[in-house]
Amino acid sequence: MLKRSIIFFTLLVVFAGCKKFAGLSLQEDTQHHPYLLDPNVRMNAWQYLRHRSGLETATGGDSVFYQMYQAVLYSGIDTNEYTRKDRTFVFLHNNAVLSYTSVTPTFVINPVCYWAYYQVKDPLGDTLRPAVSWSEYTPAQVKSWLQYLILQGTYNYDNLTPVEVTVNTLQAPGTDTLNPQSIMILERIKGGDGNGKIRINGFVNSANYVDVRTGGILSTNGPIQVVDACVAYKSQ
Repeated sequence: MLKRSIIFFTLLVVFAGCKKFAGLSLQEDTQHHPYLLDPNVRMNAWQYLRHRSGLETATGGDSVFYQMYQAVLYSGIDTNEYTRKDRTFVFLHNNAVLSYTSVTPTFVINPVCYWAYYQVKDPLGDTLRPAVSWSEYTPAQVKSWLQYLILQGTYNYDNLTPVEVTVNTLQAPGTDTLNPQSIMILERIKGGDGNGKIRINGFVNSANYVDVRTGGILSTNGPIQVVDACVAYKSQ
């Protein structure tokens, strides 16, 4: 048995330099060229929002920002705010507006999505329930929330650290009684996979922090941070 093993091993060594062994092609070394994904989208934030809102699926876009785009249209916010420079934009993935969690045998609306977090009065009674469309809020409310998601200054992985940074937003001070200064707190934390993550409103005693789902997208006028949950400033 040992002799057979030695012979087989010898054959492997001999044929290692050949391109075939037993009629089968041997694996050849392939030169791999590692590269990093380019975070630059080569369009401004407004163009990128439209591109991924479902309007341009024929040219390679998708609809992950459909609900946010609808919010922009309904609110009447000045869309030029998404074209100005020296800004950071928090974009709402559709899941941040409306998403469900599976609870066998039914589905329950996710309490951290916008329409469940900011509930509305049921017209058939005095109870509160999740919204089913942006139209159940006033345009002014929706506009104010969108303004809160536009930050003054550029904040990304290259300049955020584990030290919390207080950032001013476009939301007018005094709009939110829970956040009279209309600020947002940003920091970069270490993720479970060893990679950094951007955390929003993770201050001490925060009742609602959000980790960015997809961060570091570079539009021509500022970074875009995508979230899949409601962004709100609230203490416990």
